[in-house]
Formats: sequence, C-alpha cells, structure tokens
Amino acid sequence: MSKMTASSSHPQPRDPAAHGTPLAVHASTGLSIEDTQRLLNQQARQRAMSSTTGAATTSSHATSLPLLASDAGSAPIRYRSQGRTLLVGTEARVRALASLFSQLPTTLQLPLVLLISDQDNSALVSLDEQHFTTSEALPSHSATRDLLSLKGYLGQFTLTSDGVNLASALLPAISVMQPDGQSSLQHVAHFDLIADLAAQPLNQAELAPPGYLRATEAVLSELDRLASDAQLDAITLPALTEWAAQFSGLVGSFDKPNYVSVNLDVCAHASAGSIGCTRCLSSCSADAIFSVVGRRNAHIEIDPFLCHGAASCVSACPTGALSFTQPPVEQRMEQIQRLLERYQDAGGIYPLLRYRLDTDEAGSATVSVADQERCLDITLDEITATGHDEWLAALALGASQILVELPSTLPAGQRQQLEQERRLTLALLDSMQLATDHHDTSRLVFISSSVEGESAEDSASALPLIAPLCVALAPGADSEEEHQLGLPIARDWLLGRPDERPGKRERLNRVLDHLAGLTAADLAEESVAVPEGAPFGSLAIDTDGCTLCQACVAVCPTTALSANRTSPALSFTQGDCVQCGLCEQSCPEQVITLTPGFAPQPDVRREPQLLKQDVPFPCISCGTPFGSTATITAMQTKLASHAYFQGDGALRLKMCSDCRVKDIWHEMARNPDAQLKV
Repeated sequence: MSKMTASSSHPQPRDPAAHGTPLAVHASTGLSIEDTQRLLNQQARQRAMSSTTGAATTSSHATSLPLLASDAGSAPIRYRSQGRTLLVGTEARVRALASLFSQLPTTLQLPLVLLISDQDNSALVSLDEQHFTTSEALPSHSATRDLLSLKGYLGQFTLTSDGVNLASALLPAISVMQPDGQSSLQHVAHFDLIADLAAQPLNQAELAPPGYLRATEAVLSELDRLASDAQLDAITLPALTEWAAQFSGLVGSFDKPNYVSVNLDVCAHASAGSIGCTRCLSSCSADAIFSVVGRRNAHIEIDPFLCHGAASCVSACPTGALSFTQPPVEQRMEQIQRLLERYQDAGGIYPLLRYRLDTDEAGSATVSVADQERCLDITLDEITATGHDEWLAALALGASQILVELPSTLPAGQRQQLEQERRLTLALLDSMQLATDHHDTSRLVFISSSVEGESAEDSASALPLIAPLCVALAPGADSEEEHQLGLPIARDWLLGRPDERPGKRERLNRVLDHLAGLTAADLAEESVAVPEGAPFGSLAIDTDGCTLCQACVAVCPTTALSANRTSPALSFTQGDCVQCGLCEQSCPEQVITLTPGFAPQPDVRREPQLLKQDVPFPCISCGTPFGSTATITAMQTKLASHAYFQGDGALRLKMCSDCRVKDIWHEMARNPDAQLKV
C-alpha cells in the first residue's frame, strides 16, 4: 500500500457536498435536501465523537489540587502542606480574616501568622474590637512591601524581610526526633500557604503558584465589611467564606504530573555563550521557566512545582524542545485525524473543529444549533495548549474551519499568546491565499464562552459554510478522485509510523507543503511578511566579509545552516530556520543579519541555498586542505602585527594544525630560547 506524501499532487478544493454525499434519503422521509444533510451531519458528528470514547483522554492534567497520585505518572511532583498560613495585608484585613478562620470549622486548626505590609489607619479606627481579641495571641510582624521577597510554592514558601526569614522568626519551633532517640527543637523555615490581601501582591505572576491565594476584589469588599462588623456571618459573606474555605483543602500531601519535558539537544535558547530564542520565557504565565547560566553556556529549566501545565511554552517553542508529557501532541493529532475520518466517512460535510476547555462551563453551546451539528470538539485543560502548527494541520487533515473558544477568565498574557498564534496562522495561510474562502470568511475564528445564563444556541447566527481545503484519501489512493466513501482515511504523510515520528518543525513543514499543493494561486517566489517574533525567515549575509569559519554552523540548533564536507561552503535551508539569532550573535565577522519572512513555495523553503563557496587552502607543508582561502587570508590580516607571527612565524598560519605543531617543536629544538616566546 503506497503512502501519500506531502509532495503528492492534489486537485483544486471543491465543495464536499458535490463529492457523492448520499442525500437520496430525503425522497423517502419527505425532508428537504438541506434538512437531510443536517441530519447526516448530526449523525456523523455523533459517530465521530463516539469514536474517541474509550481512547486516551485529551486532558493534559488535573485542573486543581488535590491531585491523585495515580494521575501523576511515573515521576509525580509531590507537595506537602501542614497548613501553616501567612495572612498578609493591612492590619484591619488580616485580623478580620484571622477572626473568620477561627470561626470556620474547616480552618479552625490552621496555624496562622499575621504580616502587616500596608497601612490603612482609617480602616483600623473602625476595626471591630472582637477581631483584636480573637487575633491578639497570634504571632505578627510589620514590614513595608519593598522589603519583602516571596519565593516558593505550596508547603515551601520562603518569605524574607530585609534578608530575615520570617517563617523561622515567627513560627514556633518543632520537636524533631534524632537518630540517637533524643528530641531537639528545630526552626520551621517555610510557610505552607499564603493569603495575600495586600494592595500590591507579593507574587505578580498571572498563574500564581499552588498554595498562594490572592484575594479578589469581591473577597476584599466583603472582608472590609467584616472588619467593621464582626457579627456578619457566612450567609452575608458568600465570596469571602468560599475563598477562605479553600485553605483547608490545601493541607496534606498532593501529587501532580510533571507536565513539560525539555530536550536541550534541539533547544535554540543558547549556544557558545550567546543567548538566542526566549519565546518560552516570555510566554510562561506562571514564571516557571528560567534561563540558567552554566559554566560554558546557558540552558532552559522548568520548575515543575510552579508549572501549571498551561502549555503556552510548548506552543511557543519552534523546535519542539519543550513537549507536553500528558498527552504527547501526536496523540491529539491522531484524535483529530480520527474525528475527521469518522465524520466524513458517515456522510458529514463542512466539519468544524472546535477547541474548548474541558470544564463544566464548556457544556453550554457557543455556536448556533445548525453549527453544533457539525462541531467536532477537542477538549483541553488549558486553551493555550494548542497553536498555529496544530490548527494548520487540522485544516490540512480536512477540517473546513477552526473555532477556538476563549474562556472569559483567560489571563491577559495567555490571551495575547493566542492572538499571536492566530495572526501567524492567518499570515501563513494568506501567503497561499487559503486564509479565507471566496466570500472572505476566515478559516480560523476565535469565539467567546457564552455568558452564564445565556445560551449561544439561541442567539448566535449560523456560521457561513466553507468547503474544506481537501477531501479525505483512502488507503492506497494517489489522488482524491480515487477516494471511495465508506473507506478509512489515510493520513500517514503527517505523522508517519509510530517508530519514525517527525519532530515539530518537520511536521509543520509537511503541513505547509501539503497546503501549498492545495492552492490554486501562484505562490510568491519571494518571502512574505510575518508577524513580529514569528519563527520563520532567512538571513542576509555579506559574502565579501564572510570567511567561512563555520561558527554559525556550530551554533545553529536546527541545522538550517550547514557546511559542505568536501569543500569550504555555507548553505542555508529556510524551512528549518526558527530565527533564534544565535548565528547572528556568534559570527566573529558580524556579517549575518536575520530577515523575518515566510517562503510559501516548498521548493524555495525546503531546498538548501548556497550562500558562499570558496577554494580550499592547502597546507604549505603537507598539501592537505585545512580551511578556506578566505579564512586564512582573514587570519593573516588580523595577526599581521602580532609579534609571534613575524618572519618565519607568519608561515605557520598557512599550515594545518599538525604541521604547525611540528614546526614549533623543530624551532624549539633549533633554538631552546624560543620556548620563552610561546
């Protein structure tokens, strides 16, 4: 059975309704053709969605603590919390909250520490006397916000004030049994939980670490009411009571998976002391990714205790150095493939692929009734777990349109990340004139989650129907004309065999090649503009200044730059370049400049382009070629005034390394004093 490859020829896109879809049933039912097709779409959707039942779940991780150890995989990340809670904010607020904790059965036993970081004398004057009485015996401390520094996560929060560890200073020492059977007192170095009521939060990340609970405006409003009236109860303070009750659920031991793995072999972050790609650092909403400077180089590390598994870093990583462990991206690609197979095989047309959160709120429809009948849902724990490479692949696999449902609570940073992915997707499609159909309807649409109490089914207008870019291929078919309805669909060109999975960049290149074969437009020979920061482009090189030293080849993480094994030469493959900038920074001659852009023609993007070629320079002693003529000439020019390379010493620049060493030893044998010059 032959496999379809990315270079296979494809006929022009057509309306799948004209591809032999069985509509004859309308004659016996009395339904119109349109109603019959809607019924077929509905049945096809049910069949497609049921085909994923029992398969591995698409949920990437648990959404909240506590987490089960059985869900944590082979190397779970474990938190341990004994409930030592720090309340930080104005004195009125922290004392009022401490009073509430002492009244709630769930938080009654939590060890509390009060930290007064803000001054609010007006609120302190109106503070109910009962709150003073309740919290008077609790350890407390005052410190200005500028002196405070918070690090850590659930069970391991370290808070210092002007260098002093407040946990050790304020929490009572605990008795620890020694190996000899004797007990001794030991200071507690960490807080387990943080209740932040301050005007300026101690943690600025959009996704705060587990165990750090920042009070919302609604909670603070009710807390201020409680501060002046201690007689208020839980019924009159619903938001505050619900927020405070979360602390009791964060006592004990909790496991979660290690969501993201790092492959430093293909990471484009740093090389040879230069910093390149930083997309993952800027995309992380939890501040869980760090650039660690080593002895020779820097590398990326992820703090698994801070990581929420939002996967925005995985979407932003252009090389696939960051990958999601649960589940791997190939699993979701296979799910998309399966959904589209079953849907089209059952007679469904115009398939919509909708990405949405795997939450209870996602149960409400965000599209019209008619569109719901052809919606194939991909549920995610974090909407940022998807991006341009996956959306393009879905269109290449037969989806007519991609819908991404944005939750109303999506943090601003993640929303910006998705918007960047959207712009890049549309720019790539537009370069092949595939971003819209002939009615100017976009193939990628962002939709908002329906407001509570409002059903989008009733209010939303039906989306325009867009024919998919391609129809399915059956196994062994060489063209869409040979496809027969009722047969499974072959998509081996994208994922390949399980033991030969392509990397992220190669998978994306296959998708782009496939899409380029589906367009009826003449593709531009030159690169087209892409959004700022996009991982696509080429480079401009001053060939007169280039010495072919190959420093750029040595640092390139994707082999976009390559050398010739038989002669001095430098080649560049645009399809592999992620615009990390390492070559530009590492070039000793400073003759390389990055030029962002995207080449829609596969031949231009995929074929190596010869940038410079030179004549090999032969060793003047043994005749062995050991470098380019340009390199040797540049060395002679730069070292012309060096004392060591004067007279006969200058000839060593024209020798290979072996002959140069031999010549040095011969010189030392003839003139022992020459050692002082080495």
